[in-house]
This record gives sequence, C-alpha cells and structure tokens, in this order.
Amino acid sequence: MQPWGSRGPVSNYMRRRSAMGYLFLLPGFLFFCFAILIPFIMGFHISFTDWNGIAREYNYVGLANFVTMTRDSRIIKPLTNSLKFALLGTVGNNLVALSTALLVNSQPLNRPFRGAFSRVARTIFFIPVCFSAILTAFVWSYIYSKVFPAMFGIKSLLGQKNTVIPAIVLMALWNSQGINMLIYYSGLKNIPQEVYEAAIVDGASPWYKFIHVTLPLLAPSFTVCVTLSLTGWLREFATTLAATGGGPSNYSQTMAIYIYNNLFSYSKAGYGQAVAIAFAIGLIIIGQSVSAFFRSREVQM
Repeated sequence: MQPWGSRGPVSNYMRRRSAMGYLFLLPGFLFFCFAILIPFIMGFHISFTDWNGIAREYNYVGLANFVTMTRDSRIIKPLTNSLKFALLGTVGNNLVALSTALLVNSQPLNRPFRGAFSRVARTIFFIPVCFSAILTAFVWSYIYSKVFPAMFGIKSLLGQKNTVIPAIVLMALWNSQGINMLIYYSGLKNIPQEVYEAAIVDGASPWYKFIHVTLPLLAPSFTVCVTLSLTGWLREFATTLAATGGGPSNYSQTMAIYIYNNLFSYSKAGYGQAVAIAFAIGLIIIGQSVSAFFRSREVQM
C-alpha cells in the first residue's frame, strides 16, 4: 500500500490542483504579456534614442534623455499636479468608498427589507463605475459649464486654475469609488458579529466600536484600497485629457499627459519614453512602499 505522505495521493492531488490554478492564470498572463510586457520591453530601447516617433531611422544617445529629464523645468508642474491629484483623490476616494460601504452595510430598515436595501444601494453606488472615463468627463463638463452657472451663477470649475483639479477629482470620484466601496463592503461582511456583540456587552459606544473594532479589522481592505487609489491617481490620464486636455495653462496637466504630449504631439518619442520608464519605476517603488507600510500596520493591529 502506497504511504499517504509526500509521494502519496495527497501530494498528487495538490500537484494537480496547483497545475489547474496556473492553467486558469495563463489567459490573463498571456494578455498581460501581449498588451503590456512585450510593448514595454520593445519600447525600452527607444528611451536611449533620439527617435521622433515618425522617422524610420534614429540614433542612440545613451543616457542623454534621462539627463535632460533631470534638467527639464517643464516637468515640475505636471509632477506637482500629479501629486495633488494623488493626495486629493486617495483621501477622497477612500473616505467616500468607506462611507458608502458603511451605509450599504448598515441596517436602517426592518429585517425583511435589509437585504433589498443593501442590494439596491450597492447597485446605485456602483453604476457610475460602468461609465467610461471619457463619458464621465463629457457629462460632468456639461454640468460644470451649463448646470452650475445656471444654478449658482459661477463659471465652469474646469476653466479656473484654482478649481480645475478639485473639479476633476470630484468627477473621477463619482466614476471610480464603487470599486473600493465593494472592497470595503467585503471587509465589513467578514468582521465577526461576535466581536461587536462583545463590545456592546462592555458598554462600547458606536463611535468606540468604529474606531477600535471596525477600522483595525478593515486593515487588509485599507492596504488594497489605498495602494490602488494612490498609484491610480498618480497616473491619472483619461478623465483629465477628455475634460481639459491639461488646461487651463497646464494647471491640470499630469505626468501621464506630459508623457503623452512628448510621445505624440511634440515628436520627442525618445525623451517621452525615458520619462515614462522613470515614472513607471517611481510608481512601482511608491506602490510597494505603501503596501509594505500598511501590511506592517496589519500585523500591529
């Protein structure tokens, strides 16, 4: 009889299960290679050339593009704008998403209606995610340019340098917060009710339960949502490009738009690719650092 050990049925079953898992990952991995990895590798050498994006011939210039990037004063405003988007967007997205998740998870109605209320609320809050960033920008641009002036007598928020970034953040929050809402909602559903019951027995107030029970147990959700929000807002592109194109006077131009302009508008594909690579490396470092920080907090909590 074959022993039930490292070479027995359990081991064979685990190997088959692992193989099936990798098989299901294969389509996604192939798409990732085709759409992202291979173009990135093929375009990597462009950052060491003076290619204008059109000509068939180009010259290798070594690290000249990267040196130029460190001396380019035009990059300061896009970088600053991206940091503003990241700060406002990350804080706003997580506050709104957590608030809506708490609302969806609440029980304001009688027991027979709780499930229906939760499903309807989740659907309403998630519907904006189904709209593309381009459509969102067009809809909100109309609201800012037509509805706001008629109702409040103010100019479009997208046309003023002091309000353009908050205005874009607001429209993007409406469009994207539903994803983080579901992540927080899943985290709330995974918190054992026994913990809340024990806190109630100890006389804990609702605020005390939220601070000392809900937030610590939502730490894994915070790790995912904050990391995704921060890296997503740092590379903000489609909504801003469709709404303002980076205007007015580049006050909403992000790093992604700056890279896009160099690649396609300014005929500086080599330099634009160098900036893109440096920016991508920066995003990876920031994302890994933020994720590691929050994971360490999970252990402490």
